[in-house]
Amino acid sequence: MSNPNFGVWRPVAENVELNALESNSNAVMAVADTVRTTLGPKGLDKLLIDQAMNRHVSNDGVTILLSLKAIHPVARMIVEIAERQEQLVGDGTTTAVVMSAEMIKEGKRLVKELGVHPTKVVEGIDSGVRHACQLLESEAKRISINDVELEQIVRTSLASKLDGKRLAELVISALRTVGENARYNGQYDFNKSIMVIRKTSMEDQIINGVVLERKKLDPELPMEIHNAKVMITKLDLKPVKESWIKENNKYQEILLMENDRIKKSKEMVDAMLATGANVILIASPEVDQAVEDMLVAKRVFAARIATEEIEHLSRYTGAKPVRVMEDLSRPDILGTAERVREDEDNNMIYLEGGSGRNMVTIVVSGTTKETSLERWRAAIDGVNAAEAALNKGVVPGGGAAELHVVEKVKSLRLKGLEQVGLEVVTSALESIMRQILTNAGFNGLEKVMAAKASPPGFGIDINSGEPVDMWKMGVIDPLMVKTMALQAAGEIAKSVLRIDRNLAAEDLSQQALSETKR
Repeated sequence: MSNPNFGVWRPVAENVELNALESNSNAVMAVADTVRTTLGPKGLDKLLIDQAMNRHVSNDGVTILLSLKAIHPVARMIVEIAERQEQLVGDGTTTAVVMSAEMIKEGKRLVKELGVHPTKVVEGIDSGVRHACQLLESEAKRISINDVELEQIVRTSLASKLDGKRLAELVISALRTVGENARYNGQYDFNKSIMVIRKTSMEDQIINGVVLERKKLDPELPMEIHNAKVMITKLDLKPVKESWIKENNKYQEILLMENDRIKKSKEMVDAMLATGANVILIASPEVDQAVEDMLVAKRVFAARIATEEIEHLSRYTGAKPVRVMEDLSRPDILGTAERVREDEDNNMIYLEGGSGRNMVTIVVSGTTKETSLERWRAAIDGVNAAEAALNKGVVPGGGAAELHVVEKVKSLRLKGLEQVGLEVVTSALESIMRQILTNAGFNGLEKVMAAKASPPGFGIDINSGEPVDMWKMGVIDPLMVKTMALQAAGEIAKSVLRIDRNLAAEDLSQQALSETKR
């Protein structure tokens, strides 16, 4: 029998509709206040402590937000927006959260104090965000991988990070090494060309090639192979499962199965080596001991790899993954590398001089596991910022780009009360520079006024407090980080401002499942 209460919504408390906006707004402010002081080159760090008393110091917005025990539904929405910003762009998560908070604070003022209907505010936000993004796009400059602006982008992105200057040099070197090889269908995709790994036992370095945090399949295998013929296999290398043998209690049948296991293992190894392979990278779920023993006897370099590493290795060496035995007869399955070697001290395998696309690996060190993790995240942020800049262009940094489109957004003419919704967007656009300067020890509002009176592209020097040309200072940001953060902030603000009541409901996942089956 169906539940008569299924899908019925119940008020949480009396008069909750009068308090929903206040409650939701407070939740957003609490989340934003957690990360806003990390914004900019002089932003501060947070000490994260979990239940096991593990400690981690970070000023990375998404890392901090994901570590929060945010239980308020709207607070969770803010965290999800930041996570999506990280996935799509790789930078600008704190910017998105700060602008979200500013939009919601200003929107709440219009709704509660001036009595503007939320839908009018939301429509104004929608138009304002769209117009502001168009203005930012019209003022962006395109850059190439050899331009000095690329170096400035990386340095700006890492200015507030742990060892930012040192990491910026590593990232820039990696970007220039892969160069145009990172272009796919006209767009740069550095995830396919640059790997970033962390290792506390090593120094920071750039390695021209692919580095795997792996060991050989067996210590007796060769340490190094020159003129490597590389095979990547996903074959099932355990032809007869041990469980089959254990389930059988007849000695003769067990003996036959054991002989069959040895025979099939030999056939597979012989077939693989007949291709000329002298390096076998195995992504198979299981490897029979007989297969391992035969590879050792044949002096073949073999190592286990993860499924997610296949794409990088295939692209670098030119090898085509072997999935079924019939693939072994294809002439193009093997890739090549000048050298494959193991570093036993650090449990690393190096592939160098691959015949496929040029790839590099950034090795990031750290005195502790926590610092290496923070530096690893920072290096990835630098790579992502460079990719966004090359693909979509750059704008002045330090909040200058957003600040100097404020007046143009205000000049947009909307019908009726939608016009006041533009105030929500302009307030958010001003908030980034104000927060950066506040974090640097200045009166943010006062300095924003000084920057407003300066020519386009001007911001405030966070050391002197004087207006400066951000282009000449080399303080620039990727356009994509700005527009995506603004759009994300607009989405969350519109969602929160349209909520007039928080309700307790039956299991929504079950309701959605029921509706899907209809």
